[in-house]
Amino acid sequence: MSITLVEAVMWGLAASMGVTTSYALKWTVQHFRVRGSLMIPFVVFLLVMMLSMVVSAVVYLYSPSINMLIGLVVANMLVMGAGALPFVFVMFRALLADHEPGQGGDGDPSAPPPAGAGFPHRDALVEGTVIGLALLNEFFMGWAFELASSGPLSLGNGTPVAVFSSVVGSYWFLFTMSLEMALTTYFVRKELGRTFLYLVGMQSLVMFLSPTAVADPVWVDVSVFGMSVVMIVLFVFAFEHLARNGMTEKAVAGYLLKLVGAYALMMAGLFVWKLTASETLFALSVVLEMGVYLNLVLGGKRDASLWRWQSDPWWVLGLLSALFVGEFFMGALLDAQVYGTRAFIASMGLVPVAGAGLSALWAAAYDGMVFFGVVSLSPWFLAMMGAEMGALVVFRVREVRELETKVRLCLVIVAYSVYAVFLPDFLIPGSLLPKVPFVGWSMGVGTAGAVAPATIVALAGTYLVSGALSFLFGSRQVCSMFCTAALMYQGTFYDSMKTFNRTSRVGRKMLTSRLSGAYKATFSLVWVSLIGAALVSYLDSVGALRLTVFGADPAYLLYLFYFGVLWYVIFVTIPFVGTYACVNMGWCHWGTFNQLVGRLGFFRLKVRDPGVCVTCETKDCAKACPVGLTDLPGSFMATGEFKSLKCIGVGDCVSACPYENEYFFDVRHWLRLRRGKKTPRAVDLPLVRANQGASAGEP
Repeated sequence: MSITLVEAVMWGLAASMGVTTSYALKWTVQHFRVRGSLMIPFVVFLLVMMLSMVVSAVVYLYSPSINMLIGLVVANMLVMGAGALPFVFVMFRALLADHEPGQGGDGDPSAPPPAGAGFPHRDALVEGTVIGLALLNEFFMGWAFELASSGPLSLGNGTPVAVFSSVVGSYWFLFTMSLEMALTTYFVRKELGRTFLYLVGMQSLVMFLSPTAVADPVWVDVSVFGMSVVMIVLFVFAFEHLARNGMTEKAVAGYLLKLVGAYALMMAGLFVWKLTASETLFALSVVLEMGVYLNLVLGGKRDASLWRWQSDPWWVLGLLSALFVGEFFMGALLDAQVYGTRAFIASMGLVPVAGAGLSALWAAAYDGMVFFGVVSLSPWFLAMMGAEMGALVVFRVREVRELETKVRLCLVIVAYSVYAVFLPDFLIPGSLLPKVPFVGWSMGVGTAGAVAPATIVALAGTYLVSGALSFLFGSRQVCSMFCTAALMYQGTFYDSMKTFNRTSRVGRKMLTSRLSGAYKATFSLVWVSLIGAALVSYLDSVGALRLTVFGADPAYLLYLFYFGVLWYVIFVTIPFVGTYACVNMGWCHWGTFNQLVGRLGFFRLKVRDPGVCVTCETKDCAKACPVGLTDLPGSFMATGEFKSLKCIGVGDCVSACPYENEYFFDVRHWLRLRRGKKTPRAVDLPLVRANQGASAGEP
């Protein structure tokens, strides 16, 4: 028999076992709470028999002999007999109960079962037993087929950890589990519902696209990128579901948190595998993911009560944290796959953690910050985040009313793709970036490296160009368009979290246009550190000073810390600091520079008729602001316009106004007035008041 035929037979057996296990899970779901049902003990009996056979196959392949074969056959017969006795006993009791008058049997699940009849179990016990047996079956089946196809040498050094990692990371386990997940999902699709059906369908595809399954470079390339695409689609679907449903089932919320946590561990495991060739962490994540899936299938929808997810900041923090960890290592994996693992790590300039005490601690802290910052600002991390967040912004475009805001959101996607990713990372060589204004120094000092005489013109040009745009159009050109924060904050899911501006302790303190003492202190500290680092960087570049951190430029490190580390920490903690905390806290030097210039320029918000704001009862404009500028209505009523350093022109307030009374004003409108053209027409005040009365229930 040729090897090809052997493998075909083994795949047939693997598929048969996967189908059988899927049917066993289907029967468990259908009879999980049918009192007196015989199907649950039968499922347990079936899974035990299958487990006995695959364990015997593993034992025989390690010690093949006729005596071992006979012994294993006898052992399987004994196990089968021992397992059949309880099942026969339960069946006999149930049959007797069916003949007792007034008692319900298996045919009448709604009737109470006779005393002692059926399979006495607790839900958790049955669920845990079935999940454990299903996983053990797949593991030992994968172990047996791995031994049969490649021999013991394929399992590393033979230690339990090596065997576990090799088996779970092999295609025998992963492909079979993917098939099992897909079939089971199809079998129980009515019980799961549409939302879960989509999610677990993609989960099955992620399992199939595991890079460790096939030791082939082409497969690794395809699977790494394919898995990333599927996970992005899964995240987008989940977050769009949350954004559209402020009230969601607790079962959905629990499943999402556990699934995203499992994927965070999975991506970390794949990155470790890429670095060290160790599959252990990835294998653990696969088992965890299967546990999450099987828990959902067998009972994860028990709690179908509706729950407002925005009311639990700790749940949101857990979800965002797990999501970021998964995205972080997904980006790192993509970068390592594209540029090569060694080249990618070497480009970071990490230092050896040597010495003792504070020296080793300082080196470890430096390496940790640099690794975190480099990955979070790396090309493929930004590309992956852009695809995910950009999809949510596309959904948002459909919601807004004003054409100008629709156009700006489209420009946000274009600016992120071209300005933040394509030009600096893929088109302009890194050596030329310091000499290119506005693109090379997109976030001001530190972006393109050290401050040197050769970069002064480009750096000054960046501040000049960006400052001029802010003066003419407001700081919205940065904070609501060119900055990566615009894409990440303004998608449907993340925009829906602006409610935390009013409910979180820190968010409430930052409401209105007032600049708090903490804001002023942070603003001052950031600018002092920026100017100091720029001065040291310049003196280092001209040879007048030698002050670096492990040889790294201080201005670049400051940029790495502020925008590669601190920004994401604040982004993840939205439930406790609110949205756009980078604007509200004053730590973004690039944002505050443009906000200061914009405050002196043309941009402001205006209303066509202040009287409409006086009679407006909802004040929707204040509720819609993602920066938390709740003093909007008061300013409109008093002066007919709103101008604030913290206003970055997102435009949610304009779209939220139910009377279309609010509009943007910048240099374009100023020029219209200079040419004698009219400002936007005033609203029909009597009609508005009539509508207000109707909405309030007046006759």
